[in-house]
Amino acid sequence: MPRRKDIPPEGARMLATALGKVRRTYTGILRDLELDWPGSRALLARLGVALAAQNPQKAEECLCNCLCTGLDSYRAARKAYTGDQRRFAAFVSGLTQGLADPAQQALVTTALSPLQQRALRLAGQESG
Repeated sequence: MPRRKDIPPEGARMLATALGKVRRTYTGILRDLELDWPGSRALLARLGVALAAQNPQKAEECLCNCLCTGLDSYRAARKAYTGDQRRFAAFVSGLTQGLADPAQQALVTTALSPLQQRALRLAGQESG
């Protein structure tokens, strides 16, 4: 498979390692999320790189935690039949909640692509 330019290689390795440590069901949920929101894997890879830059020793553990909480939130939003942007917003909210440190939580926002930022704004307008 050709390498995607929007996924940093070191982030892709971290994401693969994190997925190897979590239950197999999360891999399927991530696949569904990527179909709904192309670029979600790239978001996770960019987040992994940012976490590693901040604290290399804890980066994989942090990525695993936020990956699980983000995908759990996304799965719950799908079961509730929420709209497309709101499902993505639930995923991002779960990622943020999965990180205990406020400095780490800020990394989620910086890892978002412009399209993903727009989706979050639209989700906020839908619910607000």
